[in-house]
Amino acid sequence: MKEREARIRRELKLEEEQAAGDYRSRISGSFQAARNRNKPSGTSARSSLMRLGIILFLVLFIIAYIQWGQVALYGLALFVPFYFYLKFKK
Repeated sequence: MKEREARIRRELKLEEEQAAGDYRSRISGSFQAARNRNKPSGTSARSSLMRLGIILFLVLFIIAYIQWGQVALYGLALFVPFYFYLKFKK
């Protein structure tokens, strides 16, 4: 009986050591993959800048609408064709 308990304890201790080592390697590997995946690139920076511009435009439009009301909508209606003209003139 004591031999069996000793063997089980040795096996449990061995499993804990292996699991702890395996766990640490998996965690560090996961962070390494995320670090490689999130490296900034030219297209990533450009898309971030574009998102910032769109958010800034929307915030300014909301402020203008609160300040001047329907006149801001008319300004937006004038801006949209101008934007499409600049976008598709190439």
